[in-house]
Amino acid sequence: MKEFMKNNKVTYNLISFTGFKSMLLFECLLKGPKTYEEIKEYFANNPYLHETITIDTLRVYINSLERFGCEIVRGKKSEGSKYKLLKHPFELKLSDEETKSLIKVFKTICKSIELEDLLALTKFFKKIANYIENEKLKQNLLNISPLKNINQDILKTLILACRKNEEITILYNSPSSSTKNIDILTEKLALSNNKLYLYGKSPQYPNTASFLVSRIKDVPTIKLQRTITTQDEEFIIGCEIYDKNIPLLENEKIIAEDADKMTIEITSSNKFLTRQRILYLGSDCKVLYPQSFKDDIYSILKKMKEEYIAEKI
Repeated sequence: MKEFMKNNKVTYNLISFTGFKSMLLFECLLKGPKTYEEIKEYFANNPYLHETITIDTLRVYINSLERFGCEIVRGKKSEGSKYKLLKHPFELKLSDEETKSLIKVFKTICKSIELEDLLALTKFFKKIANYIENEKLKQNLLNISPLKNINQDILKTLILACRKNEEITILYNSPSSSTKNIDILTEKLALSNNKLYLYGKSPQYPNTASFLVSRIKDVPTIKLQRTITTQDEEFIIGCEIYDKNIPLLENEKIIAEDADKMTIEITSSNKFLTRQRILYLGSDCKVLYPQSFKDDIYSILKKMKEEYIAEKI
């Protein structure tokens, strides 16, 4: 301790070698199965050691870990003779109730945080899941995030592109027209129904378009020059909302309100997204104007009803 207080450095004199190397071996095997050569390299790269270990001393450290309750086995020669940490007493244990509470908190938080924070939170939950033995609880934590099936390199590129309002080319797996390249002038990334969408302008679509990020198959290409104009005609939809607890979007504003309902106006340049919003609100929403949009929604609902009736026949 005196030496450390004087020099503020960790030296050989301050290290319990058996304890330190046992912990180092535990850290190494926690990352995954390792061969003896890989363990030697791991020890050699440690800033406090810079030395390898013999097979005999490796057994000493394995014995030390086993006394603490670890179970370590050596795999078959045909599989590379790798040392594997099967279990250890330091696993994170969560009850079903604790897991449900954790998931509930996550779902509440992810509605209001920035996408970069949601990405960091997704990584955090993935890290927690790695330390949980119960497979069901582990899968619950791994599947909790709406970003779970999205390539992180793709996501990071999209975040930067939207921040700078850049024009990009994506390789998109469209459910109606298979995989194709699409040019987009990026606007924003946003969650809808627990799925992440990229919004932007594209010459292949008449209005602001949305693309499911999980369908983007490769890291987007950033275009050096803009070729897409941003002129779009906006329209206003008037609606009555009967559940006053429904959170409004950025393009929605209250123009009248009483005890039972509120009247809002939706300003948009994308009829598809506006239709989706109205249908999502269901019986809690009634379109007031314009008549053309009321007719459009009525036609969609009528067609849906006919499809369900046809299934019963």
